[in-house]
Amino acid sequence: MKLLQKISWYSSVIFKTSMKKPSGKYSLLIAFLFLIEDIILLNLLFFSIYKPFHLNGHQLVLVLINLGYILSFAIVRADFSDVRQLHAPNLIKRDFYKLAITAFIVLFCLFSLKVSGQISRLFIFTFFCSAYVLMVIGHWITRKAVTFIVRKNINKGIILGAGRVGEKFFEELLCNIYNGVVILGFFDDNSNQNKGDVIGTIEEAKKFASKNGVTHVFCTLPLSAEEKIVDFIKFSESHVINFHIVPSIGYYYSGDQVFVEQVGKMPVFALRRIPLSYPHNAFMKRGFDIVLATIFLTTVFPIILLIASILIRSSSPGSIFFVQKRTGKKGKEFNCYKFRTMCSNNEADTKQATYGDKRITPVGNFLRKTSIDELPQFYNVLKGNMSIVGPRPHMLLHTDEYSPKVDKYMVRHFIKPGITGLAQVNGYRGETKEVEHMENRIKEDIKYVENWSLGLDVKIIAKTALLAVKGDKKAY
Repeated sequence: MKLLQKISWYSSVIFKTSMKKPSGKYSLLIAFLFLIEDIILLNLLFFSIYKPFHLNGHQLVLVLINLGYILSFAIVRADFSDVRQLHAPNLIKRDFYKLAITAFIVLFCLFSLKVSGQISRLFIFTFFCSAYVLMVIGHWITRKAVTFIVRKNINKGIILGAGRVGEKFFEELLCNIYNGVVILGFFDDNSNQNKGDVIGTIEEAKKFASKNGVTHVFCTLPLSAEEKIVDFIKFSESHVINFHIVPSIGYYYSGDQVFVEQVGKMPVFALRRIPLSYPHNAFMKRGFDIVLATIFLTTVFPIILLIASILIRSSSPGSIFFVQKRTGKKGKEFNCYKFRTMCSNNEADTKQATYGDKRITPVGNFLRKTSIDELPQFYNVLKGNMSIVGPRPHMLLHTDEYSPKVDKYMVRHFIKPGITGLAQVNGYRGETKEVEHMENRIKEDIKYVENWSLGLDVKIIAKTALLAVKGDKKAY
């Protein structure tokens, strides 16, 4: 038992990560450099151009820019352990989002404080356009500098075990170069392994490590090789070498993260961490839902309800609302409310709406394209069986049909369903003709479940509003 505890503790070096901390060795350094660089750049740019515009109240504007950018930096996060996050298109896109959010915060606060008339619009436009260009150039230079630092301070590593786990781990290291480790080779006692990839035996690895300045050993051996593992742990600690265990679950589990939790003195592997399972996060999200739902239902919704009622009744006989059983949190059923968009029919609970569906009325077509038909679900939010943002609730028939076909389908039910969700704003809305379409939707739903934040909710709500104005091709 002591061995397993020690192994799990060592493995946490690689696998224990949080929702906000990137996993690569240099990832936090890159994020920190970007933030400091951006703050310095924004302040220098501000002081270099505000005087020609005779900007009144410049101190307030400067404070709002700094606070707004820090907030936007927290909202538009990136895991820089993945080298793709540092590719030029991703850098350019994230810089645009961050500055757009910052500009919105600055303008919103200025209008709220009723001082917008004192601020030059030309200054705001010039400042943020200049900041965008300079930031893109600065981040490109920083990326080059960090790459140079990583290459100069690279650590040497070896892998014990040349089986499937070892090979997959090696592939992952290649994709995440900012971990700062280069693998010199594999060592394995199994004669069945590919000798072209294996330098020597486990015992020979000790001499190789000492001779070549190895600083990291990654053990992918099965726990049945307990004696060899314990022996190499002792060798590593006596030679100041970092020893890491890569558990075999890393090969069989295809998720993005594995977490190590502590139960008493015993470490426990968790396959996923769900932020909304923590009471403070659940309380924050519930409070956010109640406030927005209450404001909407007591202000805008009565007007929408009156107009929608007249239009729906005039288009076809029947109820104003359509009520259907849907699958909610933990797989429990609940009544989901919508404005009725179809003529009364017997297929509502068995047939999904399709493009050009003859059951949909002309008024219903408009309500669907603008997503107005979903607005009665704010009542579901207030009742507590839905949230404003979350995986869209599916018909009971779909839950029964897809849960055995789609891997991890039921994971989406760890949290409450939402009026809108990450899958919907990323293009996975509407009809699911093929199982593949549902698989893509479920991947986005799980991404939301595992990466929830209040900032992400705000971002999804903003995207939903934009799609409602522009019109969504899949809204039918």
